[in-house]
Amino acid sequence: MQSRLEQLRKGFDPLTPIFVLVDPMVGEPLPGLGLPDASADATAVREEGWGRAIVPVELSKTVALPPHQHPYLVPLHGIDDPLIDLTFDIAEEERLASQAGGLGGDGRAAHRIGGWLQSSMRHEELAALVSAMCRVNTDARTNATYLRLADRRVLDLLCHVAGVARVQRQFGRLQTWIYLDSCGQLRYLRSPSEPIEPLRLSRSEWLILEDGELLHRSIAQYLGESSNGKVAILNTPYRNAELAASAAKDAARRWPHRFINNHDKAKWAALFLLYQSGLQLPGIARLLDDAGSKDEPAEPLRYLYDDIRAIVRLTAV
Repeated sequence: MQSRLEQLRKGFDPLTPIFVLVDPMVGEPLPGLGLPDASADATAVREEGWGRAIVPVELSKTVALPPHQHPYLVPLHGIDDPLIDLTFDIAEEERLASQAGGLGGDGRAAHRIGGWLQSSMRHEELAALVSAMCRVNTDARTNATYLRLADRRVLDLLCHVAGVARVQRQFGRLQTWIYLDSCGQLRYLRSPSEPIEPLRLSRSEWLILEDGELLHRSIAQYLGESSNGKVAILNTPYRNAELAASAAKDAARRWPHRFINNHDKAKWAALFLLYQSGLQLPGIARLLDDAGSKDEPAEPLRYLYDDIRAIVRLTAV
C-alpha cells in the first residue's frame, strides 16, 4: 500500500492545487460526520470535520437529490498534506469492503472517495465543471439526470464505455483526475487541452452504464474470491463482466423462480466469471429446475452458490 501512496504523490504536479472529490450520498467518509442531514448546515459540519473550507458541487436543478447529498471538494495543502494518506486509506477500505466475503458477500459498499483532482481554476469554476460532467447526456431515452462520477466506479465504467480519450476531452482546465479502481490500481486521467468537448453517449453506451450496479457487484464478488488466491485478477474486468451480465439475464429468463432481484443476477454473473462453461453442467440445470412447492418455494439463486460451486468442483475432479 505504501508504494501506491508514493505513486499517488508522484502523480501530482507540485505546483497545481489538489482536491479530494467526495460523494456523500450514503454517508460521509470521515468518522463522526455521520449520514448527510438535510436539517443541518452540511457545509459547516464538513468544514469542522475536515478542518478547512470545502467546496460544494451544486448539481443541476434537474437532479432530484437534496443539496446535502451533492458531491463536494476538499482542498489539500500540497503533496505532503496528511489528508492524502487518510483519503487513500479510506478509498482502499471501501474497495476491500465491497469485495469482503467473495461469493459469500454481496459486492456492495459505499465508495465515497471519488479521487484526487488537480486544477488551477478558481474553486467555484472547478465545482461548476464537475457538476456539468455529472449531467446525463445521451441519445438514449431515459429519465436519469445524474451521472454519479463522484462514485469512482461510475467514472471507471464510463472510461470503459466511452474510452479514456473522450472522457478526458471534457476536462478543459481540470488538469488531472486520479482514482483507485476495483483492482486496487491507480488510474490517471489527464486533460489534453483547455477547450472542452462535451461527452455525449450513444444509446448502446448508455445501456451498459445502466447495468453498472450488476457489473460492479459481480466484479467485486469475483475479486473477493481472487484475493484468496483462488483465481487470477481480471485484466479486462468490464468486458468480461458484460458477458457475465448477459449470461445472468439469460439464466434469469430460464429460471425466473431462482432470480428474484439483482442480487441473484450478480451472484450468477460472479459464478460465470469464475467458472464460465462449468455453469452449463447438467447437475446445475437439475438443481435450478426444481421450482419447489407452495409450502417450500425454491430458494433464490443467491443462496445456492455453494451448491453450484460444489457441483463444478466435483465434476472437475
